[in-house]
Amino acid sequence: MNHLAIVRILSAIALSFSLLFAICFLVALATGEQDQLMVFAGSAFAIGGLGGTVILLTDKPTRRAHARDGLAVAVLFWTLGGVIAAVPFIDYLGAPDFHAAIYEAVSNLTTTGHSRLDTAANPMPISIFVWRAMLHLIGAIASITIAASVFSGLNLGGPGVHRNRFFSEPEGSFFDPILRVVRVSSALVLSSSLVLAALLLALGLAPRDALAGAVSAITTGLVDPQSHDIAPQAGTLHALLLWIGLVVGTMGLIAVDGAGRGRMRSVPFDPEVLAWVGSLLLVTLLAFLAGLPLLESLGWATSSISTSGIALSDPEQFARLPIVLVLFPVLIGGSALSAAGGFKLARLIVLSRRVTLEFAQLGYRGSIKHFTFRGRRQSDRTIMGVWVYLVGYIVACTIGTLLLSATGLSFDDAIRAGIGSLSNAGHILVEMNAELEGAAQLCVILGMILGRLEVVALLPALNSSFWQR
Repeated sequence: MNHLAIVRILSAIALSFSLLFAICFLVALATGEQDQLMVFAGSAFAIGGLGGTVILLTDKPTRRAHARDGLAVAVLFWTLGGVIAAVPFIDYLGAPDFHAAIYEAVSNLTTTGHSRLDTAANPMPISIFVWRAMLHLIGAIASITIAASVFSGLNLGGPGVHRNRFFSEPEGSFFDPILRVVRVSSALVLSSSLVLAALLLALGLAPRDALAGAVSAITTGLVDPQSHDIAPQAGTLHALLLWIGLVVGTMGLIAVDGAGRGRMRSVPFDPEVLAWVGSLLLVTLLAFLAGLPLLESLGWATSSISTSGIALSDPEQFARLPIVLVLFPVLIGGSALSAAGGFKLARLIVLSRRVTLEFAQLGYRGSIKHFTFRGRRQSDRTIMGVWVYLVGYIVACTIGTLLLSATGLSFDDAIRAGIGSLSNAGHILVEMNAELEGAAQLCVILGMILGRLEVVALLPALNSSFWQR
């Protein structure tokens, strides 16, 4: 374990958080929010000073960093990052409720987006609202970066699942090419959010609503927790823009990867794009059969598969949907290189092709057949990796449901909270604020972090020898 490299990377991340604190400080200054002004100023100074001091006092590591060092950074980012991001929420809550503050911070940082706050009784200051948006943005960038670099380097799920043109195992330090991935993912998330926000502003939306809608769609989260229960204000065009944003957020780096290879025309025929279209049609059909109108079914299916949950039509119609149908699309999720949660489309493709291959071989047991994914033949190791992930995902959902049931939640609420947190789908957790107290709240926090670590990535990190090697 290259502890020096890990500490320096975490210090650089701390500087990034200090920049976000500084942005929100300027917002609080512009809006005259004196309480938040001091919190953001103090946090920016303290976190930035600590990160900068560590970088200045430590030398650049001479030892080579490996993929396990990247995994250590990922684990520490989602855990320590949640603690750092909780500081403004502690002041906003008006009481030293650290668990509630950490819940809000982790929920936004993982782009889950669920909030236990009663914004009607305790209106959210603009600077806190912007802080939620900033956490969604940095969380989305981190999710894509970790998937495209750390998980690719660790070969989690097979080379065809996380493999991309922006990262390859370096001969030097593992962290050397990650800056390129950060730049690409940042450009994708930030530029898409800015363009969508500008279009929403052009429709006549208030800046707060435009920011919430754009960031929520691109990061597949819920910046404004009420957006799950409120239909688009500006009508059909508003809903269409949000729909396009959700598609971009669900697909992640696929289009960028295709453009970088000069194969933009082939992007619509990418396996994950085709799998998304097939999943969207299936979920739309199921929602239509459950009683939703066709267009509303399409909007609900898009929002649910993205694990965002933004309402693209009248949300009162969604109450008629059965719980099995509500949970099914969030289990699917989006691209392996996106901020969407869930099992991921790439793994579904690999598993379905493997199952099809097994059926084809039933009559020819001595035959040897292979299949490809994005032009690469998938080995038995790849298949085993995906199967292990599937088992881990199922086990995590089961254990999470059991633990939440033990805290006193009903079975329906326990399974909703377990799958919703693990899939980083905040809309699944709505109307459960009163139930998510104490131990249940802690279970959901762990579930949200586990969802971003893609389950099996956490297993080696739980071994003490992992940190000692």
